[in-house]
Amino acid sequence: MDATRAGRWGIAGTLVVVALTGCGGSRLSHDAIMSAVNGTVPAAQALQQLGQPQQGATATVPQNGGLAPVPGSSVASGGTGGSSAGAVTPVSGGTAGATGAVSGASSAGTVSSSGPAPSAAKPAGPLAPIVLGNVGTYSGAVGGTLYVIPSMLQVWAAWTNAHGGIAGHPVQIITQDDGGDPARSRSAVQDLVENRHVIAFLASFWPLDLQGPLPYLEQKHIPVIGGDEVNSQWTSSPVLFPVGTTFNETLDGTLKESHAAGATKVGIIACVEAATCDVQQNHIKEAAPRFGEQVVYNARISLVQPDFTAECLGAQQAGAQVVWIGAEANSAGRLAKSCARQNYHPLWITGAIATTNREADDPSLDGLLAPASTFPTMLTGGNPGIVAYQDAVHQYAPNLEESGGTSMVWTSGELLKKALAGIGPQPTTDAVFKGLYSLKNETVGGLTPPVTYAAGQGAPPVHCYFVVQVRSGRWTAPHGTAYDCP
Repeated sequence: MDATRAGRWGIAGTLVVVALTGCGGSRLSHDAIMSAVNGTVPAAQALQQLGQPQQGATATVPQNGGLAPVPGSSVASGGTGGSSAGAVTPVSGGTAGATGAVSGASSAGTVSSSGPAPSAAKPAGPLAPIVLGNVGTYSGAVGGTLYVIPSMLQVWAAWTNAHGGIAGHPVQIITQDDGGDPARSRSAVQDLVENRHVIAFLASFWPLDLQGPLPYLEQKHIPVIGGDEVNSQWTSSPVLFPVGTTFNETLDGTLKESHAAGATKVGIIACVEAATCDVQQNHIKEAAPRFGEQVVYNARISLVQPDFTAECLGAQQAGAQVVWIGAEANSAGRLAKSCARQNYHPLWITGAIATTNREADDPSLDGLLAPASTFPTMLTGGNPGIVAYQDAVHQYAPNLEESGGTSMVWTSGELLKKALAGIGPQPTTDAVFKGLYSLKNETVGGLTPPVTYAAGQGAPPVHCYFVVQVRSGRWTAPHGTAYDCP
């Protein structure tokens, strides 16, 4: 993998904060997306609105749940991403009636057909499709962080369907953007359950608006496998199944890694825009003594601040050797630059959930250290699951901007695949629950620290984590495929 692809991890202690990113690139209009989704405009025609060449067969998006979708049949609707999200060209892989779908927006995340699946692959058979939903915040406040999720879901579906599906069942994923609006999110979830007949949700990222859909999901007893996992409900609700390290435990990981690096005096600089920043701040203050750390400085910032000189001087004067950044990538970069101008270079720490390589490109953030919930995407091998991930991205989306989020999507899908290995001829929600409850200390071949689920209970916290760090302009995995535990 080249250095650009190797640096796809970054800061995300705050998927949940307002991502003031302004990434450029063409975007599909809402009308174009909806037209493609509804089948009134071929997907390839919608792609032309991006100024991208057609690739593969021209086809519309299947809306009938009884139709066996082709690899990559993730259907997106409801808006454009907060950054370039990637339009999907038709992908062929063995199922009849090649179809495509539209999922976002610019060539930065284009999912392209790069030829048929490898000859050794056996496409999904004619069994009933497993119809999955995905609702998340892919535009607006956090779209600059999460815009790659719909495209990565398509990559996983494409690879899965080209390699036998799930126990012979092809996978269909229907994705909708809620724009961070709780009411819109609930409505989208209800529509997918009642009208599109999804049996579960996969990798849904609701950092700001989980309170909207969760009561409905609990009432209807619909499972959600993986997602942002930054809210406390991910370890308390019986319908949420977190994949990888749970959020507070990634904060513990930052403290453990800081102590190991000899940085024992901690500064906290966290945003005021999101409730999760309060959670982060309070948890670090409470947990620091357990890891031999001392909080010596605490400041709140706004993500619209152009400069953070005052906070840098405050942390420096307090003797903070390590600083937790509770802000999104652009603010983190401005913070680090402000401190560098004061000749202040602390160890920067955060939680790596899902952003891009922007931090690796910033010399002032060199050394940034972040515990990661699932496998580091910059690894090119180490176990078969990582090799498959890299092969899938290379085949279906060679320009995809990888991140901790793309790792979490892949791991969530592979975990669901394992849970449903014994599914019968008719996919059901009950079968999903039964399969998930059967998993005990499951690592999915090393893609995640061990996870366990129990019937009718919230998932227990997962304390172990992977480690990623910026070194010399690229993200690295200092411990490789091994995960650490506090």
